[in-house]
Amino acid sequence: MSVKPRLPSATARKIGSVIVVSMSFLVGLAVHAENTRDSPGWNGTAGVGPIAFPRYVGGKHFRIWPIPLLSINYNDTFYVELQRVGVYVFASDDKKAGLGMAVEPRFGYSSGDGIRLRGMATRRDSLEGGPTFDWDFDVVAISVAWFRDLDRSSRGQSLRAAIYAPILKNETWEIGTLLAADSMNGRLANYYFGVTESEATARRRRYRPGGGTNISLGLSGTYRLNKGHAVMFGLNASRLSNSVTGSPLVETRHADMFYLGYGWIL
Repeated sequence: MSVKPRLPSATARKIGSVIVVSMSFLVGLAVHAENTRDSPGWNGTAGVGPIAFPRYVGGKHFRIWPIPLLSINYNDTFYVELQRVGVYVFASDDKKAGLGMAVEPRFGYSSGDGIRLRGMATRRDSLEGGPTFDWDFDVVAISVAWFRDLDRSSRGQSLRAAIYAPILKNETWEIGTLLAADSMNGRLANYYFGVTESEATARRRRYRPGGGTNISLGLSGTYRLNKGHAVMFGLNASRLSNSVTGSPLVETRHADMFYLGYGWIL
């Protein structure tokens, strides 16, 4: 893994803002949790820490940002996971199955994010969202979501499915593994991995990918330091689809992510 230690000033300012907002939010949340620990409300773990992820999907170089690390829910109705915010509209009486709505970000890039991107037009970050269905079988939990681009960056769609399996849970450790698939349609894949005629060069051919499915395998968990605090950690390894890796923009078909942080148990 290659990590660049120096960041542009704009990125540094953005990171600083994230730190301030995150710490303010988390401190307030921790105080609220202390006052309502024995009543219904927030549950889970809220923390902050560094996350390492590719400068762009398909790129070899990484960036490191401090971000909120959230795995929380409110009365089993509203929830926030690392990159997903959602709410259940309908749920079974035992709260094991639920139909709802959720949103997730999809990150774009600028021409300065990699050598192969020089001369490329900026691909904007996008907020994707849509209906979700979750079902917890205790041994495993499944999630299916149909998302579309909400801010009309790509105007594409994706079908996301995941299976989560807990592998260790006791008074100290809680660890689980996740197998996920992100199936992009052609419009979405072409926006982020395509090369238009005006962007093509002698070394970068014009390219229009079709739809494809990226597969991810992840591990996440918490280590409880005491009743109120924990260490949060996770890693995710993704393998990009053949249609994506065929793009002249892609340096590697692997897109990995790591995070480690300190959290409050709600």
